[in-house]
Amino acid sequence: MMKRPWIVAAVVLGLAGAVAWACGPMFPNQLLDQRAATLKATPQNSFAFEAMHLLEPTDKLAPEVTSVSAEGTDQAAQAKALGLTPAQADRVAALKQAADGAMAFDQGKDLPADLRAYTAGAVAFARGDNDGATASFEQVLALPPEQAKLRSVWAAYMLGRIHANAALFYATAVNDAAAFQRERAAAAKAFQLARTRAVDGASDTQGLAIASFGDEARLYLYSHGTPCRWSDLYDDANHCGDGIAIDDLRRAIMLYAAQAGHGSDSGVQSLVAIARQVMRNQQQMVELVDHPVAQRMLVAYAFGYLADRRIEQPGDTAIKADPPLLELVQAIEQRGLDKVAGADRLASLAYGAGRYELAARLAEKSSGPLAAWVRAKLALQKGDLAAASAAYAEAAKAFPRTGDAQPALEPGNIELLTGEHGVLALARGDYVEAMGHLYDAALGVGGDGNVYDEGQEIAGAGYGNDAAYIAERVLTVDELKSFVDARVPATPVPAKGKDADTYYRDLRPLGDNLRWLLARRLMRAGRYDEAQAYFPVDGDTRFASYDDSGKPQASNLRAKARAYAAAIHDSGHAWTAIGKAQALYAAAKIAREDGMEILGYEQGPDYNDNGGSYQGGSGQEPDSLKQAFVTDGERQRYAASVAKPALRFHYRYVAADEASAAADLLPPRSQAFAAVLCQATGWMLEGPPDYHDHYQGYGEPVPTEPSERMRRATALYQRYVKQGPYVEWADDFGRNCEEPDFDRARALKRSQQVAAVRHAVRRHMPYELGAFVVLLGALAGWLVLRKRRKTAA
Repeated sequence: MMKRPWIVAAVVLGLAGAVAWACGPMFPNQLLDQRAATLKATPQNSFAFEAMHLLEPTDKLAPEVTSVSAEGTDQAAQAKALGLTPAQADRVAALKQAADGAMAFDQGKDLPADLRAYTAGAVAFARGDNDGATASFEQVLALPPEQAKLRSVWAAYMLGRIHANAALFYATAVNDAAAFQRERAAAAKAFQLARTRAVDGASDTQGLAIASFGDEARLYLYSHGTPCRWSDLYDDANHCGDGIAIDDLRRAIMLYAAQAGHGSDSGVQSLVAIARQVMRNQQQMVELVDHPVAQRMLVAYAFGYLADRRIEQPGDTAIKADPPLLELVQAIEQRGLDKVAGADRLASLAYGAGRYELAARLAEKSSGPLAAWVRAKLALQKGDLAAASAAYAEAAKAFPRTGDAQPALEPGNIELLTGEHGVLALARGDYVEAMGHLYDAALGVGGDGNVYDEGQEIAGAGYGNDAAYIAERVLTVDELKSFVDARVPATPVPAKGKDADTYYRDLRPLGDNLRWLLARRLMRAGRYDEAQAYFPVDGDTRFASYDDSGKPQASNLRAKARAYAAAIHDSGHAWTAIGKAQALYAAAKIAREDGMEILGYEQGPDYNDNGGSYQGGSGQEPDSLKQAFVTDGERQRYAASVAKPALRFHYRYVAADEASAAADLLPPRSQAFAAVLCQATGWMLEGPPDYHDHYQGYGEPVPTEPSERMRRATALYQRYVKQGPYVEWADDFGRNCEEPDFDRARALKRSQQVAAVRHAVRRHMPYELGAFVVLLGALAGWLVLRKRRKTAA
C-alpha cells in the first residue's frame, strides 16, 4: 500500500511542475484598486486630442503622407500614389534620368503641360539647379488652373522649399537680414498657394498641402538668425528657443495647430516641442497667454505632461504641483478670468495644481462634461458624495456627440468618467447603480470591457474587470439576475465561418460573458433550473473549449449543467444508499472535469476570466477592501459571496467533498469505496496548486505546514487505509485509480446483509429455541385454560 512519504514526493513533483504556471497575461489597471486615487485624479484629455482641436479645419485637404514605400505594391498602385496613370509614371521615371531640367522638358513633349514642366523642375532641383527649378515650377503655376491640376500643388510646395532653403542660407551663411525676410515671405506665400490650389481641387495625393503648414511654421522658428530644430526645443540645456520672437512663436503655433487640426501627428509633435520650450521660459509664457490658441495649447500641454506630476518638498505635509504649472495658472489668472480660452480646461488645470477655489470659479463659468467633471472632483474633495454624484450625472448628460466641432472630452475619457461615477456609486452603497455605470464603461470600450496598453504588463483600464467584480462579489444573485434580465440580452450565435473555431476572447460579447457569470452563480446557489437560460447555447463556437493541441471542442455548457443538476437531484432522491452514492460520484466527476465552466468564479479564486491559467490580475482581495470609499455593506456582501473553500479551483474541493460523501454511503470494504476515495485523492494532488502553497519559492520561507490541498489528500488516503479493502493499485493511490464498480458494491452489500442474518441466527440459536419452547408452552397452557372455561360454562 501507499506509504506516507509518497505524498511528500507528490508535493515535490507539484513544485517541479509549477514553472509552467508562472507566466501571466497583461493586466489592466482597475479603478477599484485605488479608489481614493481614482476619484482624486485630475480630469484631463491627452495633449494630442487637445492639439487636434485647437483649430478646427474648414476645408477637406488630403491626409499628410508621412512615408512612401514602393515595396510590395504593384505598378498601378505606385502610379496612383503619384496621381498618375501607369504610362505617365513610366515616362516620368525615364525622364528623371535626364542630365538636366532642359533635357527632361524637351523629351517630355508627350506629357500634359503641367506634368512636363514639373518633371523638368524636379530634375533641375535634384541636379542643384535652383534657378532652373524655380523657372519650371513657376511655369506650372502660370498655366490656367484647369491645365495644372496634376502638379500645381506640387510645384507651389517645391517653390516654398526652394525659398525656405534660400532663407536659411541668407540667415546663417551670409547674415543678410533683408534677404532672409524676403525669401521667408516668398516661401510662406508659396506654401499658402499650395494649400489654395489643393482646396480648389488640384491633385494632392501626397498630402503636401497639410505638410506645408509645418514647413511654413518652421520659417518662424529662428533665434537671432539661427534655426531652432525640434531637438533644440526639447533640450533643457539648449536655449535656442529663448530668442524666438513672440510674434513668430504665435505664427508658428497657429500653423502647427492648423496642421494638427487636419490630423497630422507631425503637427502635434511640433506643438509639444514649442509648448515645452515656452513652459520653461516664464517671459514667453506670460506673453503668449494673451493669444487664445497659444493659451489653450499651453493649458493642454500642462494637462498632458504636468498636471499629475507632483513634487513634495522635504518637511512639507501638503502635496504641491510643479512650479511651471502654478506659474501658468497664475499668468492666466492675472490676465483676467473673463479672457480665458477654454475655462473648463483651465478649471481642470487649476484643480490639478491644488487651486481649488480658482477651479471652482472657472468650473462655474463653464458648461459641458469637463466642467461638470471638475465640479464632481471638487465635491469629492469636500467629502460631499451626493453633490459629486449629481455632478457626474450632469457630466454624463452633456457627453459630446459624434461630429461636435470641438468636443470637450476625448472618447476614452467618456468611459473613464462613467467608470468613476460607478466607483462613487459603490462608495455610496448604490450597488446596482455602480454595476450599471461600470458596465456602461466596459461596453463603451468594447471587447471584454478592458483597455490594454501594448507592451505594458499593468496598464490601461479594467472597466470590464471592475464590473465583473461587482457582479460576482457585491450584488446578490437576485440583484444580478434582475440587472441581466433588464439590460443584458443574449446575442445571436454568429454564423459559422472559416475562422469560427479560432479562439479570440474579444469575440465573446461582454454581455454574454456576464450572463455566463450569472449562470455559474446560480449553479453555486443550487438554482439549477434558473441557471440554464443564462449559459451559452450548446454549439456556440464563441464559448468552445480547447484541448491540449489547441483543437476546439464543442460548447455544451447547458448539457453539462443539466447533467450536474440531475446528479445532485438523484443523490438525494435515489431509493438506495448506493444509488445516492453513484449519483454523488457522477456529480463529483462533472464538478472536477467541468467545474470551471459551470461552477467557477470569474475572478478569484478560480479566475475563469483567463481560463484559470493565472491566479490574480482581476477582482479584489480582502486587504484591498480596507481602503477608503469601501462601505461595510460591500465588505459584508464580499464575505457572503466567498468561495467555499476560498482556494484556487475551489470546484475541485467541491468534487472531492462530493466523492467523500459518496464513500460514506458505500460498503467500506467495496472496490467502489476505494475507487471514489482514490479519485478524490488524485483531484487534490493535481496541480496547478494554490499560490498559498508557496510552490514558487522566490525567497519565501519553506512552509512548515502542508497546504489544505495536501491535508485533504492525506486525510482521504488515511481513511482508505483505515477502512478500505486491499486493491492492486493501492501502491499508486491517487495516481492510478479504477472507476468505481457500483454493481459490485450492491452485490457486496446484499451478501453482507445475508451473511449478517445467518451469523445472527447461528450465534443465538439456543436462546432462540428456548424462547420458542417457552412460547409454545405458554400457548398450550392458554389453550387448555380456555377449554376448561368453556366446559365449566
